[in-house]
Amino acid sequence: MTLDARYEFLLRLARDAGALARDFWLRRAALTVELKGPQDFVSVADRDVETFIRGEIARAFPGDHFLGEETAASFAGNSERLWIVDPIDGTHNFLRGISHWNVSIAYVEDGVRTLGAVYDPVHDELYHARRSGGAWRTDAAGETRLETARTAALSEAMVAVGHSDRFFDARVVALRRALMEARVAFRNFGSAALQLAHVADGRLDGYVELELSSWDAMAGLLLIEEAGGRVAPFPGRGGFTVRAPVVAAAPGIAAALSELVQQASGGG
Repeated sequence: MTLDARYEFLLRLARDAGALARDFWLRRAALTVELKGPQDFVSVADRDVETFIRGEIARAFPGDHFLGEETAASFAGNSERLWIVDPIDGTHNFLRGISHWNVSIAYVEDGVRTLGAVYDPVHDELYHARRSGGAWRTDAAGETRLETARTAALSEAMVAVGHSDRFFDARVVALRRALMEARVAFRNFGSAALQLAHVADGRLDGYVELELSSWDAMAGLLLIEEAGGRVAPFPGRGGFTVRAPVVAAAPGIAAALSELVQQASGGG
């Protein structure tokens, strides 16, 4: 199958998975929810949407590998042809009825992120990118090519800072302090992939998280690269199953933000 065919498949799959997830969201009061750990929730929606995505990929590309958030513990594939999926990124928001969640799907070829889609079903915004082909937002108004913001100073920037709700991390406290001292506005909307997409779209100027999984990051990072932004190397040496730092930003603040993060987090 050509890359064009995979891209067309990805766009259809993201919308179909998003429609399924949105149906669950509208019926969220009836969902069975499990607690995997402190502030670590999973629902039947997460599992059913991932199962749907995995099944569609297996039918279309039976030789490809699959890495999904809900089945990552059993991953035994490689990155020659690999789909990396977060069926519902922002599960806590999803379960609370907060409309900031998404479906994130990336396709990696020979270890390189090549295709990516982040779909926001509530607002019907599909962010998608192909390496060397640009990044785009498809919505009710049509298709818009994405460009990162032109912000040139940290003191004028709005940066999203992600963190885990599951444990205390002194590095995050230090990072927030450093951002405040640099007069940077910062937010955390609870959905890494969607915030990365918003960096690509110029709504945010940067995104930082000191430990992030590949299913949260891969599609969004490709969007930012193709929208003209800068991203730090990801994943780390541990590969796609190991959490690693993410620093991504508009080009005008990328170097300054990277330096601030490094100093505040002790090289994190």
